[in-house]
Amino acid sequence: MTFRISALVAALAFSATGALAQSGDVARGKYLVTIGICEGCHSPRDSRDVPVPGMRLAGGRRSGGLMTPNLTPDMETGLGKWSEAQIVEALHSGRRPDGSTIRPPMGIFFYSHFSDSDARAIAAYLKSLPPINHPVERTPVTAPPREWPRVETVPEPNRADKLAYGKYLVETVSHCMQCHSPRVNGLPDLSRAGGGGNSYTAPGGGSVVAANLTPGNPDGIVKWTDEQLKTAITHGVRPDGGKMVAVMDFDLYEQMTPDDLDAVVGYLRTLKPVPVKRD
Repeated sequence: MTFRISALVAALAFSATGALAQSGDVARGKYLVTIGICEGCHSPRDSRDVPVPGMRLAGGRRSGGLMTPNLTPDMETGLGKWSEAQIVEALHSGRRPDGSTIRPPMGIFFYSHFSDSDARAIAAYLKSLPPINHPVERTPVTAPPREWPRVETVPEPNRADKLAYGKYLVETVSHCMQCHSPRVNGLPDLSRAGGGGNSYTAPGGGSVVAANLTPGNPDGIVKWTDEQLKTAITHGVRPDGGKMVAVMDFDLYEQMTPDDLDAVVGYLRTLKPVPVKRD
């Protein structure tokens, strides 16, 4: 009997250890959610375009014609009933637990490349948030759903390879190319990565066009020093001191680590030239 009890205890301990090993790094998840600007879409704002206090990541902001969902672990209105594995599945394969497809503008096109450990980290962080009961109206489906390929596993990026890791940060984590690349059939055309040209509503009205970040834009960041580019990314200030339109979430990018910011700038310097469109 003693042997059986000991074996059972050992088995339970092994299971708990295995589950712990699969649980995400909450601190890493918080960092990824921050520099991944999830708040930019999933935190509601008031009429002055100021984030509503106490409603961080509670959804209810209109983006791309849809209302963004509540990402907090509220059991009734958020992700409370989702497991961490189901959140990872949503990031990687664009599927909810009920099998329905997640629609654009959610960047599954990029998020499918999150490493397994980073996807788990994001899931663990979202599950650690204080739940906020905030019902969000689901926009009716009016078009055939976009089917995303099912992703089984994604390896960890090599952080020692600064250019490869910079690409991972730019494309997958911060999904810069979702705004800064021309689109084909609604999806970013990465053969012209960084070419810009997409129009967005500016805070307070009017519109702004995403800049061409490539050397094909002779008046763009090709003329800026690395430090000037970092200042633009993290503070929204151009080399001439002018303020950039606050479509980018500069306050969130400001929290990027110096090493990661170096990697981002290094990768942006390698973009292939995309000619500027002239009217």
